[in-house]
Amino acid sequence: MIRKIKKRYSIFILITAIIQAGTDGTIRGKVTDIDGAPLAGANIYVPDIGTGAAADLDGNYIILNIPVGEYDVAAQMMGYEKQRITGVNVVMDQTVWLNFKLPIDNVDLEEVVIVGTRPLVEKGTTSKKITVDKEAIQSLPIRDLTELYTLQSGVVKVESRNKSVPDHEERGIEEIHVKGGRSGEIAYMMDGMYLRNPIFGSIGSGTRLNLFAVRQFDWQPGGFNAEYGDAQSAVSNWHTNVGGSEIEYHFRYETSSVGAVINSWLGNDLETNNYDLNRGYDDYNFGIGGPIIGLPKLTFWLSGQYTNNDKYSVYEFDDKVYQGAEYFLNESDLDLGILEENKNNLVYPWDNISGFRGFGFDKTWDVFAKLSYKFTNKLRVHGSYWQVANHRQAFSPTYLYWDEGRNELFRDTYRYNFEVNQSITQSTFYTLRFSRFTQDQFQGVRWRDNDKDGYPNWFEWRHPAGYKEISDTENPYVVPFSIGEDGDTIRYTNIDERSGWYHGAEPGLWNWEMAEDFIDRNGNGIWDPSEPFTDSDGNGQWDGPELIKKLVHRDGDYWLEPEMYENYEPFYDYESVNLLWQNVPGYFGTPSNRSFIPGYPNPYYYMPDASGVAWDEGRAFGGHDNFYASSTSITDEIRFDITSQITDKWKIRAGIDYKSHKLNFYEVKYPWLGAGAKIQTFAEYWQDTGPDGLVLGDEGYTSADAGENNGRWDKGEKYTDANSNGRWDDFREPEEFSAYIQNTFEVPWMVINYGIRIDMVDYNSQVWSDTLGDFSPGRPWFYSDLNDNDIWDKGLEEASDIAGLARQKILLKNSNWAYKISPRVGFSHVITDKSTFTFNYGLYFQNPIYQNVYLNTNSLEDPEDLFEEGEGAVGNATMNAQRTQQYGASFNVQVGENWSYSFGAWVRDMDQLTRYTHERSGVYQYQVASNGDYGSAKGLDLTLEWRWALFGSQLQYTYSIAKTNSEYAWASISGQYVDAPSQENLAYYDRPHDLTYYLYTALPFGIQAGLTAFYQSGYPYTPIIFKGKDPAEDLRQPNSKRGPAYRNVNLSFAKYFEAVSHKFSLGLNVFNILDIRNAWDVYAMTGKPDDPGTYYTNYVGLPGTDPNGAGVYADKSSAYYDRPWRLSTPREINFFIRIDFD
Repeated sequence: MIRKIKKRYSIFILITAIIQAGTDGTIRGKVTDIDGAPLAGANIYVPDIGTGAAADLDGNYIILNIPVGEYDVAAQMMGYEKQRITGVNVVMDQTVWLNFKLPIDNVDLEEVVIVGTRPLVEKGTTSKKITVDKEAIQSLPIRDLTELYTLQSGVVKVESRNKSVPDHEERGIEEIHVKGGRSGEIAYMMDGMYLRNPIFGSIGSGTRLNLFAVRQFDWQPGGFNAEYGDAQSAVSNWHTNVGGSEIEYHFRYETSSVGAVINSWLGNDLETNNYDLNRGYDDYNFGIGGPIIGLPKLTFWLSGQYTNNDKYSVYEFDDKVYQGAEYFLNESDLDLGILEENKNNLVYPWDNISGFRGFGFDKTWDVFAKLSYKFTNKLRVHGSYWQVANHRQAFSPTYLYWDEGRNELFRDTYRYNFEVNQSITQSTFYTLRFSRFTQDQFQGVRWRDNDKDGYPNWFEWRHPAGYKEISDTENPYVVPFSIGEDGDTIRYTNIDERSGWYHGAEPGLWNWEMAEDFIDRNGNGIWDPSEPFTDSDGNGQWDGPELIKKLVHRDGDYWLEPEMYENYEPFYDYESVNLLWQNVPGYFGTPSNRSFIPGYPNPYYYMPDASGVAWDEGRAFGGHDNFYASSTSITDEIRFDITSQITDKWKIRAGIDYKSHKLNFYEVKYPWLGAGAKIQTFAEYWQDTGPDGLVLGDEGYTSADAGENNGRWDKGEKYTDANSNGRWDDFREPEEFSAYIQNTFEVPWMVINYGIRIDMVDYNSQVWSDTLGDFSPGRPWFYSDLNDNDIWDKGLEEASDIAGLARQKILLKNSNWAYKISPRVGFSHVITDKSTFTFNYGLYFQNPIYQNVYLNTNSLEDPEDLFEEGEGAVGNATMNAQRTQQYGASFNVQVGENWSYSFGAWVRDMDQLTRYTHERSGVYQYQVASNGDYGSAKGLDLTLEWRWALFGSQLQYTYSIAKTNSEYAWASISGQYVDAPSQENLAYYDRPHDLTYYLYTALPFGIQAGLTAFYQSGYPYTPIIFKGKDPAEDLRQPNSKRGPAYRNVNLSFAKYFEAVSHKFSLGLNVFNILDIRNAWDVYAMTGKPDDPGTYYTNYVGLPGTDPNGAGVYADKSSAYYDRPWRLSTPREINFFIRIDFD
């Protein structure tokens, strides 16, 4: 017979020194009889994992190496009742204290079962740490795991378009700041191994783990021990599920369709007035796990998630819309009443939809699989695989009315992980892990041929039809051609010289250097069968161009290379009308801002007036987006950690970690600028001469050889072996090594954690050097290589830091290993059984992102070309790790059994942050990545937690001030650089007040509810002041004003019932239940998201008029300041159904 004692049993949790990214915890305590006498030799064990320990002479026991999770723990001894404590939650990096008091055996009572609960004040915690288990994750109204970050106070997720790191959204990267730090300072981990993309230094789209794969989420915002490295602000760790001893499976489906139906019942049955119908959200989750039949020691877990958002963004526009026909060929086509209304509304013809409009899309699926094999109770092996695919098209105001040239982003993630865990003795165990984390990213524009005439849109935009500016992409009977000098001869344009592609060829880049010469009789640029040619190789046929790169083909289409991109600016606004009308058969000229007949109404009121003034609003109707990017990041990581309980009070853990990266990165911004485009690549430098090493103009050059100017490296071409591996590479291979030792000293009244770690990195690259052989990353030195031996012969050959030497080359030096040492210490002083005082201090280092290390370093051998092209910026392989020094202290009290509070303070000093410094070399000015930025943050934390039966709730509040001299590394390049001493100002991500709250509870009738609520101060901005008649930023008071605060409440309800051994639930998730439209961006003159100020609205009116008598010429329509993307999204209603069997 089993006797249950329904009382609360306190489980005291102490921080222990665990693995660098630990995935296990410890259970320890004392076994006595009911009088307090120790029971030496008592057995304490955890049945689920088959491990345990025996009590020593004082009754003390320690069980190490317990995977995170919830367990039953039993104690027994001959002559005493067996006792079992259920629901013991083992948390990463923590010690659970369990004390047993065993009564003398009674023949009627075989076992005592005690229901355990975790204490609200954890006596061993030396810094703030949040642990969320899977039950809470699946009870709260969240859509994916990334929302767990913003549920923590002190975390700022930037949604602004004006106050954010440039191009983060374009690259699919989330901008998250923790306690005043910069974006990208978080160590993201899964099962103790790193996930972060080292090129960009963060995660984003394509790094989504499905909800059923997570067993526990740990979040530590600062104060972490020496086992954690390469992070300045926080450590995040996802612990994944494992299969148990019994089969279980789960399914969950969530959709916006029910919300759409509810809105339809209310009379909103169109996409323009039904937000949930417009956004089209569907989410599928499944999970299954358990033992594999026939192999009882082998278990599996398999889970996945597919999420489809028909629209990436949905915004609500005003009701001022254009009505009637867009174009008029005759006076009789006019409807004077509608025309007058359109003029009064001040709208363009394409502004013809009011209410909700959707833009882009976002689709993500992921699958996670894990096998676990338990050889013995002391030896466990795990292997897992995780794959994610994300495809999205984000919103851009440039493509407000037309999006065929808009970028699309693909991000694919693959992760393999293998782990061996073995207990050598009862007091010592080790863990060996290996993982490969791969992330591919592609960002581009589709190849489109709207009229199916064999000439793609980009080709027809680039090559005009006769005297027109472009050809017609919508008419197959209009193709590119030129007119001869006689005005009579037509020559069709069939080749594009920049890309080499020609009509009828396979989509790709073609090199014509080796094509045999021919006489182009019809002037179309390509060889036709009747045209004579020079048969250079005597094979009797014309040998054409070489296909040097096929276009990427995915999602059913080809994707353009940068050489095919066309600028969207010539297709802006009314210019698109001009281009359209040029291709109207039988018509000459384009619509003008005047009447058909003097005195009659003007149907083209939006075109330029007689003085050339028109509505210039930057909305594109042709061309391509300004980004092309392709990257692959492969990180191989191996980690070994060993833990030993040296004495009853002293535990030590040591570990080493080695990471090798293989990073391929190619990005072009504004590709249509050609040589002036901003190009980033990690490829090593090479001379595109062909195998003979000669180009036109060199002595001995006769003709082009195979491979010359083909845009790729060919065997025989000279190159710079930056990573010294004896071959040319289109990637870089940095290496990282770290080691640590962490000690934990724990007694009932005190826990002390102290440790030290070393972090090392070798960028395996080259850096400019001077004539003394020292690194000179900010200034190149040139030498005359008169004997062409690629070595500077000191004393025989001239050297200078000014370009212009004969047979000029550059002095380079290989990068070296660099290291940083960081001490960490923390203690928890136990004041009473329910109150503690904690303190922690640490130095935290983080390597700069590799995009800043390798930027344009493939052009180090040709500095003049580097400085003249693009933005003249270059990376630096001598940069140090960025540094944060943090102090923290807190007072923690549990009041009674059900609630607690914690009050703490912290200070952070940040320096050696990445920036770009202004440098000069001769006549050139350029910018070099370096360690020069700095910042500081300080704050107060308050946490209140309530817990009762079937109820959990937590409120977090952070008051903080974040200052910096520069908010991100690229600030100097993107126009914020000032050549003057810098000073700290409030950062745009400073949020003085940050409050989060959540609860989940069980209600009567099988209803479960969850709620999350948020309050956060608005972002600071620099106000606009008037200098004379014109407005300007008040640079003497940067970020001195603040936008409206952010507020949000989300709610979840679910009704549970059981049938046929399954648990079913039906529910609703309501996001933004109060339908608050928070301000993402505000106008600096007014501080409002929807009112730029009278100075700017005076320019809204018919082109060339002065509607308000302000002495200006109007050049904006009413739609220009109708910008709902400056506000958060409306209320969302999602229905879900869930089925569980376990």
